[in-house]
Amino acid sequence: MNTYKTTLLVAALALQSSVITAEDFLGGGDFDFDSSEIETQAPHWTDGFKTTLAHNHTQVPGDINREQSSLQIEFERNLAEGWYLQLDSRYRYFWHEDDFAENRGDAYHNIKWQRASIQYSQGACTATLGRQGLIWGSVEGTFVTDIVTPFDYTEQLLTDYGTVRLHQDMLVGECFSGKAQLQAFYTPEAKNDIYQHHPLQITLAPGAPPLTLDADPDEEFGLRFKWHGSGFDLSLMAARLFDNTPTPVFLGPTSGFEAQLAQFNMLGAASSVAVGRLLIKAEAAYRSQQITPISGDKDSRADVALGFEFTTRTNHMLNGGIWAARFQDQQAKQQDFEVLTVGWRKTYLNDDLTMSLLGNRSSEPKFSMVTVLADYQWNDYLSTSFALTLADLNSTTPIPIAPAEESATLSIKYEF
Repeated sequence: MNTYKTTLLVAALALQSSVITAEDFLGGGDFDFDSSEIETQAPHWTDGFKTTLAHNHTQVPGDINREQSSLQIEFERNLAEGWYLQLDSRYRYFWHEDDFAENRGDAYHNIKWQRASIQYSQGACTATLGRQGLIWGSVEGTFVTDIVTPFDYTEQLLTDYGTVRLHQDMLVGECFSGKAQLQAFYTPEAKNDIYQHHPLQITLAPGAPPLTLDADPDEEFGLRFKWHGSGFDLSLMAARLFDNTPTPVFLGPTSGFEAQLAQFNMLGAASSVAVGRLLIKAEAAYRSQQITPISGDKDSRADVALGFEFTTRTNHMLNGGIWAARFQDQQAKQQDFEVLTVGWRKTYLNDDLTMSLLGNRSSEPKFSMVTVLADYQWNDYLSTSFALTLADLNSTTPIPIAPAEESATLSIKYEF
C-alpha cells in the first residue's frame, strides 16, 4: 500500500513539473506572438495590368481566311476615393495570307483602343467619360434597341457578340434611387460599323464607278429609365441616333450614287420577367426617317423581339429570340425581315472546358449559320479554343459574320 502511494506521489510531482516546464517553455521569448510583426504588402500600381498574347487562324475550304496575331494590354485601378480608371488597347498584325491583308494589298497592323475611360462615383450616381460601350435592350442576339454601340466586323464573331462591339468616345451618367435607374449618354462624334481597315467600295451598276460607302455621323444622345421590380424589370428609352451603316442613294444620271447616313429618333421599351429558372424577355422600338436604298425615300420602321433565357438543373444555359422589322411604306416592304437566334453554354471538367453555340437565321439578307466553340483553360495562363462554323449563304449580299459555308478557327491565348 505504501509502495502504491509512493508511486502516485512520484507521478503527480512528475506531471506538475512537466506542466511548469511547458509553461516556462511556451512563455519564452521564442514563442511570443506579436501581431505587429505581420506585414501586409500594399498593392502596387502594376497589379492592375493584364497582358494577353493571341494568335488566330481561320481556315475555309482551300484557303486561309484569317491569320492574325495580337497583343492586348488592359489596366484597371482606383485612382482615389470615387475615381476609377480603365484602359484597354489591342495591337493586331494581319499576316499577308489574311483576307483583310490580301484585299488591302499587303500585311499590315492596326491599333485599337477599346476602352479608355475614367469614372467618378458619388453616392448613388456615376459619371463615365471616354472610350466605352453602351448596351441597351434585353433579348440577346437581336438589335431592336441595342443600336447605340456599332460593330467592328474585322473582329471575329464566334459565339459572343461582345467580341465585335466597337466602343465610342462618350459621356455616360446614371443614378439609382430605390428600384429606379436613370441613365443618359452623349456621343460628340459617333462611329459607323467597320467592315475593313481601308475604304469600302461597292459597285451598284455595270459601268458605274465604285461607290465609297463612307459617311461621317455627328453627335448622338439618349436617355433610359429602368424600373427593377420583384421578378421583373421595365426599361423606356429615347435617343437621337445615326444609322451604323451608310445607305447608297441614286441622285441622278449626272451625280450618280452617294452614301447617305440616316439620322433618326428612336423610342423603345424592353422588359424581362422571371418565372423560376426561365427568364422571358421582350423589346419594341420605333425608328423615324429611315433611308430606302437607291431611291433615298424616308420611311419609319417598327421593330419587335421576343426571347428567353433558361438554366437547367445541370447548368446548361440556353437562350433564344426572334426579331422582326416592318417598314411603313409599301415601297419599302422588301426591306422587312425576320431573324431567329439561339445560344447554348455549358462548362465541363471542373470549369476548365467551356462549350458554347450560336445560331442565326435571317430572311433578308437570306442566310443561316451555326457556330460551335470549345475553349479549354490549360492553366492560369494558357488557353486554346477551336470553333467550327457551318453556314447556308443564299444571299448575293456578302455576310460579314460568315466568310464561307464552312470554316474552322483555332485560337491560342497566353495571359499574364
